[in-house]
Amino acid sequence: MSTGLKIKLFEGGHCVHPGFVVKPGSGLKARSFPAAVALIEHPEQGFVLFDTGYHEQFFNVTRRFPERFYAWVTPCKLKHGDCITEQLNVENIKINSIQHLVLSHFHADHIAAVSEFKSASIHCTQQGLDSIQQSGRFNGVRKGYLKQLLPAEITPQLQIHEDFPLSLATILTGNDGVFVPELTLKCRDLFNDQRLYLVALPGHAAGQVGLLCRLEHQWVFLLADACWLIDSLAENINQHWIANFLCDDVNEYRHTLAQLRCCYQHYHDIIEFVPSHCSQTIDRLKAQGWMQ
Repeated sequence: MSTGLKIKLFEGGHCVHPGFVVKPGSGLKARSFPAAVALIEHPEQGFVLFDTGYHEQFFNVTRRFPERFYAWVTPCKLKHGDCITEQLNVENIKINSIQHLVLSHFHADHIAAVSEFKSASIHCTQQGLDSIQQSGRFNGVRKGYLKQLLPAEITPQLQIHEDFPLSLATILTGNDGVFVPELTLKCRDLFNDQRLYLVALPGHAAGQVGLLCRLEHQWVFLLADACWLIDSLAENINQHWIANFLCDDVNEYRHTLAQLRCCYQHYHDIIEFVPSHCSQTIDRLKAQGWMQ
């Protein structure tokens, strides 16, 4: 199916954690985790951005306690030229030409630049929005939220998605004729044109969504933080129990991860799975340039 979609991956800064947190047994050595941003060129809807990565505003809002604790626990590196707005400029893409911004969830490394995109419709879930808006400062920091990154001025731009009526298994069946009944993930057609699907991936964060993109010869599945590494799917590697403290709902996280493993097992030959913080995957896809 010719969809006319093009996708390019960027790294909008990165954070640093000990390797064992996401891959038990890999030791205390610091490991970089890119904040992936996907730019999708849609033939009718224009440019669609998936998440924003880090931004200078992150450093502004983490200067005082308790927000400063976030920056201590999750050190962020953002060099000149790393911000997605700067990288879009290099691509000769103006900020106001981004027509749609999909926020997978509301952790700071995914929304820090949101206030830059004043012309975009901002797509998210109500549960995700509530999670940041209703959090207090201390509990918000504990859960990875920085409320100051979400200014009230963006409210008119919000497009809330609550209903996920489609079966991911049914959508993928059309590619190779194999229906996988145990795959129960739900999704919705973002523009009702069978090109981009929001997929509910709860657990790591309230209301988290991924984005399934139909290219001409393959799919690209942007997983946000439903798993940290592609090894979590390919080798069934679980994150360290310490990382579970970051989860909104550990049981939902485990269920979502089990579903993604099922999806990977049956469809890895036609789907490129992209965890937002997997440097192995992000570096490879960045090197490819635009995917069509």
